[in-house]
Amino acid sequence: MISKRFKYAMLVASLPVHPTDLLATTQTPLSWIRLDERLRLLEERDAQDLRQIEELLRWSQIAEASDEFIVKKSNEVIAAINDSFLNDMIIWRLELRTLMGALRMRHKGFTPSPERPFIGFGQWLGYIQTHWQKPDFGLGLRLPWLVTANQLLSQNQTYALEKLQLELVWRQLAKVSGQHYFDFPAVVIYVLRWDITNRWAHFQADDAIKRFDDITEAVLADFHLAFEGTDS
Repeated sequence: MISKRFKYAMLVASLPVHPTDLLATTQTPLSWIRLDERLRLLEERDAQDLRQIEELLRWSQIAEASDEFIVKKSNEVIAAINDSFLNDMIIWRLELRTLMGALRMRHKGFTPSPERPFIGFGQWLGYIQTHWQKPDFGLGLRLPWLVTANQLLSQNQTYALEKLQLELVWRQLAKVSGQHYFDFPAVVIYVLRWDITNRWAHFQADDAIKRFDDITEAVLADFHLAFEGTDS
């Protein structure tokens, strides 16, 4: 019988390497179908834990879910996973979501009150609640990117803000990946990085379509103007 350690070493070794520079990539290193095939080597308990982490941290899920759902689901997942490294990784990601969510809510004019408190997760929640009106929530020295994120949001540069957030998560996962190589946490990191690569590839495609539509509309507008000028 093949040992779990050997199976996971074989699994990780079979996965194509992620690119160093997220912004330079245009597609995932392998399709989801191929990745899913390789993930069948996981032990059932690990496969279950991975599904829970994916359900919580998948890019579309964490961006669209309500704060109440995220907090509830976060506590459930962290309680279910008996691995401090993975729990720390989950908490970091949720804290980033909390900070970004606070920036966006403030930008929309929301002000927390005892009746309508800001709901979030993690160690920065107290800073956010106490320093709501400060551009960086009083955390600019610890988290310099907050200043940039607030500036981008105030200028409605949603594309640049999304790119910043993707890069932050990408760099954090790249950083912690050096702590694990051929075990289950290494697999989790790989899958989460795959999700970001997939998100970035689609994000670029969506932006390219929008740019094409904008150019087409501009060309058509010029054409109509020219056509109307001919009739006059």
